[in-house]
Amino acid sequence: MSWIEIKLNIPQEKMESISAYLFAQGCEGVNLTEKDVIVYFSQFRWSTETKLALIDYIKEFVPSFSLRDFQVVRFADQDWNKKWKEYFKPLRISQRIIIKPPWETHRGKKEEIPITIDPKMAFGTGHHESTQLMIAGLETWLKEGMDVLDAGTGSGILAIIADKLGAGSVMGFDNDPVALKNAFENALLNDTSGKVKFFLASPEMLQLSKYDLIMANINCSVLIKYADLFAELLKDKGKILLSGLLLSDEAKILQIYNQAGFVMVQKNALRDWLFLVLELRNKKVVMED
Repeated sequence: MSWIEIKLNIPQEKMESISAYLFAQGCEGVNLTEKDVIVYFSQFRWSTETKLALIDYIKEFVPSFSLRDFQVVRFADQDWNKKWKEYFKPLRISQRIIIKPPWETHRGKKEEIPITIDPKMAFGTGHHESTQLMIAGLETWLKEGMDVLDAGTGSGILAIIADKLGAGSVMGFDNDPVALKNAFENALLNDTSGKVKFFLASPEMLQLSKYDLIMANINCSVLIKYADLFAELLKDKGKILLSGLLLSDEAKILQIYNQAGFVMVQKNALRDWLFLVLELRNKKVVMED
């Protein structure tokens, strides 16, 4: 399989405005170097139509952007790993949580929780603001013994951290087989307790009213689509942690989730990225035939 590397000649601060759209279009990763903005697509998620749509969208935020500012390079899997090694160093998320790649060692304090993530092509190394917000939220809201669902697990990073923080059970699901393979590999790297399970699935395939806590670090349109279903998946008074949102998404997300029976109990932000904790207060009763 080949991956598509795209160099974008745009100011890095503009990525806060366009990154959610990139991931919605199938982007698998973003690398901000000192000089370049680089994004990655698998060959199966890349097309001329996607390219033209991205150029049109970026023009809304960078009017001078044109085809010459969009450089496409094809490269093989092994090149991806080499590129990650150039910039993925141990990253401290909080006093306890350290994210590191397998080629780096970390000798920390006893109370620290080092999480090893081999990035491959799955989104979720801890570098993105939305992932950092979710990790901070987990440290606050996850209680020992909770049944946890990680929606759109990607690299499995949030599911693995939930297990390390004492969850009773963790299930991560994704509809991307490449991401699931990476999640399984990362679970092995972190010697999870056996309580973390990963499935290739969509939300409609899951058991209802099972979870105390749902983590959903996904783009806004998907979060809106599944608001009612997430309510059915949660136990009464359960909580959902939402990220992958821009600050400008707040009003429409809260409107949809309020209608689904949720009430906001926490809001946080990092740069232009929004994090919400919502509690299910008015769970609808599903009548069986």
